[in-house]
Amino acid sequence: MTEEKAKSGRARIVASTAPMELRDVQFIVEAASEKFETKKEIFRELGMQAGPKTIVATNTSALPVGRLADTTVSPEHVIGLHFFNPVSRMKLVEVVIAKQTSDDTRDRSLAFVRQIGKLPVIVRDSPGFLVNRVLFPYLLDAAELFESGADAARIDNALVQWGMPMGPLRLIDEIGVDITIDIGNTLETAYGRRDHVSSVLLWLRDGKMLGRKAGAGFYKYEGKAQTPNESLAQWRRALHGQAEGAEGPNEEGLARRLIFLMVNEAARCVEEKVVRSPEDADYGMILGTGFAPFRGGPLRFAEHFGLKKVVDEMERLAETEEKFLPCEILKKHARDGTKFYEN
Repeated sequence: MTEEKAKSGRARIVASTAPMELRDVQFIVEAASEKFETKKEIFRELGMQAGPKTIVATNTSALPVGRLADTTVSPEHVIGLHFFNPVSRMKLVEVVIAKQTSDDTRDRSLAFVRQIGKLPVIVRDSPGFLVNRVLFPYLLDAAELFESGADAARIDNALVQWGMPMGPLRLIDEIGVDITIDIGNTLETAYGRRDHVSSVLLWLRDGKMLGRKAGAGFYKYEGKAQTPNESLAQWRRALHGQAEGAEGPNEEGLARRLIFLMVNEAARCVEEKVVRSPEDADYGMILGTGFAPFRGGPLRFAEHFGLKKVVDEMERLAETEEKFLPCEILKKHARDGTKFYEN
């Protein structure tokens, strides 16, 4: 971009701490904190200030868009546009269609997302949408594995070896322990035990160890250096007595266990029509989380691994942990010898 073009772009940005005239604005994106009451109040005000054709979008990562739409006078103009962090690098935007969202609002929103150089995936309004819903059982199970005695570096290395850009515990530190708990609680209310927030996360939050932004979480951070968090290790030793908890499965088994939780949730999103196709589920997870691209996304991976083998292994895990029970669409494909992708 030339300096001249950059100057004219900056000149169009208006910053203000006072309410502004919004009747002629085409598009408003709300990006307040993930608290429903806060967003509701903002939406109520925006609904009164916006013009008759203004689209009001929320950047929520998990809250119900339809309930926010109900607080406005024009619910058909409300949509979810969930951008991913860091926004400057992440191309994906979840375009969340509430029951009230009109076709015109959807089409204009898709055009807007493409116009700003992002890649949209359409998802139905339901808790966690696609990406967080599929990601969180994996993150929260990794925290439970750590709490029961598996080493943080061992868990993370197993997933990096498998092909993920970073391990799940390091990812929790990047997201923020407090945000992880908030989203986990929203999802556990909707989906139950598979999104349970374990004690270790609450302990970290209570100790103000919120991840990289606080300098400590599952690891300690100084500049670019990452080292074990010794106070967390001491807490766990106190929990288990002097000996550490069971190490659990080997690296390959550990990675598969966590990835199967993502496979199961991605399959549910197809089964419940949260997304329109398996392609959307896989594409969303690769772009939204960096899910090992060479694996083709959770559903492509499951087909390559063998859907019957996936279901058999999950049913074995479900004998001791109910959250591994495979969903109906996975069992049906395994039983009938069919696939998500028929060609």
